[in-house]
Amino acid sequence: MKRLLVILIFLLSCRYTANAENVIIGDKLPEMQLSAWLMDAKPVDTPLSCILFHHTESKLCRSCLEQIKQLVYDYSSNINLVIITKEEYAKAGVTLTEHLCDNIGVAFDDRGRTFQAFGVSFIPFCIICDDKNRAVWCGNGLTLSNEVIKNILTTKSK
Repeated sequence: MKRLLVILIFLLSCRYTANAENVIIGDKLPEMQLSAWLMDAKPVDTPLSCILFHHTESKLCRSCLEQIKQLVYDYSSNINLVIITKEEYAKAGVTLTEHLCDNIGVAFDDRGRTFQAFGVSFIPFCIICDDKNRAVWCGNGLTLSNEVIKNILTTKSK
């Protein structure tokens, strides 16, 4: 009986995880409904965009941001980063200003519409999309690695 319960919990958790985000690889992403860009600075256009759903007080999010920033610097001609937060501009802006550069922008989703459209239920959730706004990768931003980026770029160039 205990084993059956464990299996049932596992299956239900897999079902919940599979439906946790409204992102399907290969499909066009929902439109982002953002209220503002930090200092009106959007990142430059690149063949790939990394969208990171973020909260400044989360240690996991801060760690993830540092990891992804390094990937963006390493592949700057191929990928930019859009950090999306539901926090207030005045509060998060102070913390996130240091991350702004040509390839990194911070967007505010003060009404949570973009979080909702993408079905974001955990952070740091991350999506990589191509220049046609189609998802090519998604998952926990902490799992995004050099190998993943290389694989995406290799696959895209074929």
